[in-house]
Amino acid sequence: MEDKDIVKIFLDTQEWQTFECKRAAIRPADLLETVVGFANADGGLIVVGLEDPVKAQGKERLLGISENAENVSDFLKLIDKEIDPPLILWGKFELDIMNVQGQVDKLLVFNIKKSNDVHSLKRGDTFVRKGRQNVKIGSTEIMRLKYEKGAIKFENEKSGTTSLENLDYDLLAQYKRENSSTSLNDWQFLKDNGLAVGGNGKYELTKAGLLLFGKNPSVALTSKCGIKVSHYYGTKPTYTGKPNFVMRPFTIEGPLMKQIEKAIEYFRGIVKSSPPKLSGASFNPTFLIPEWAFQEAITNAVIHRNYFVQDDIQVRFFDDRVEVESPGTYPGHITTENIRAERFARNPLILRTLNRFQTAPNLDIGEGVDRMFKVMKEQNLYEPLFFPPTLRPNTVLLLLLNMHKIEYWDTVSKYLDENYRIINKKAREITGVSDVLKMSRLLRGWVDKGLLEKIGKAKKDSYYRKPGQEVPKDLFSRGVDNKTDKGISFS
Repeated sequence: MEDKDIVKIFLDTQEWQTFECKRAAIRPADLLETVVGFANADGGLIVVGLEDPVKAQGKERLLGISENAENVSDFLKLIDKEIDPPLILWGKFELDIMNVQGQVDKLLVFNIKKSNDVHSLKRGDTFVRKGRQNVKIGSTEIMRLKYEKGAIKFENEKSGTTSLENLDYDLLAQYKRENSSTSLNDWQFLKDNGLAVGGNGKYELTKAGLLLFGKNPSVALTSKCGIKVSHYYGTKPTYTGKPNFVMRPFTIEGPLMKQIEKAIEYFRGIVKSSPPKLSGASFNPTFLIPEWAFQEAITNAVIHRNYFVQDDIQVRFFDDRVEVESPGTYPGHITTENIRAERFARNPLILRTLNRFQTAPNLDIGEGVDRMFKVMKEQNLYEPLFFPPTLRPNTVLLLLLNMHKIEYWDTVSKYLDENYRIINKKAREITGVSDVLKMSRLLRGWVDKGLLEKIGKAKKDSYYRKPGQEVPKDLFSRGVDNKTDKGISFS
């Protein structure tokens, strides 16, 4: 993509959660607030030398960094000195422009990646990006953010439980057998595996130990840490009259391993009870989602949710999809853009322990989410859809669509990954669909499924994009040479 193409995209993009424009004349210290806000939220691009779209329009915004090159130089020095802890994942690149005065100039673009840490300015202020604003947060919100990112591990904290009477002893005994540890004292075994603390006859379970082996962790921790299952007739809930439940919503509680097993058991029941549908001369199943894809979805939710947030995982079954929504946003540096490739665990002890069961629901080889995409593709189903934090700010929402792909979707999806927006005419060009109305129906259908969103109401100014995708994906990796800490698998 040439510089002029990127500049055009920036001129068309409104300031939002992951994008901001700044004049070079801005005080360097003020620019640092945006850097910290982006790093503490979802990352983003800061374009220096570009006027705010509220104050100017079109090419009149192209002021360039020559407006105050000294400020830019000062900022480059401050970004490494005035942020605590120092940023690791960030980069920069330049774009050649002709500025508003007709002179050769440049825009300087800072690519700030989402961080595993919570960053503050050395003067003591901490900011987080919310919409178009850099919001200053206090100690309570900083603590919550540290749990969100996994900088503080909820699972490592003491649970207050000092008796084994609250444990599912059969499950613990099974786990010890499967790990050749039957000769070890129960407390010592739990301590050796990071699930208890103490010694000399005085032990206490960690919260991970209670979540993994407690009879009812929700009761013991006085918190919601189960799986709430809702099953609906049709494609959306009804909020008036009689609810359209297939059965009354229920909550799965108990040790995490058993929660996963019971959720999968319910999924199998749906598959078994779904009547086949006559198509042509043969009957085809009406529930198409592979069990392995659902298993990966629910296992990821249980392992990587934020247990500091007092809420259950929500699993919602509809005729055309399954929704899995887990408390807390994406952990560490994980985003919707890198979730298939990057690795990070908010709860590494929970991940490790579940993986060491002989019937482990997780492989822990770094390919779970990517494999879920591949399994859905092999069945000619739509790819799993992770909603970005801009649309679901405090949860991770995953949709598994229970329908075969329309043949043109892959072409449109690939185009959007590279170009981020599409109109009816371009969609017809790349798919070979000549009928305007047919393409309109296809685009509206993808909007209804949650695969696309329509931006703008006026016909001549409207376009379609993937949910929350404000600029082409490859711009978020441009200029960043730092390598992420691979850590532990997100899947």
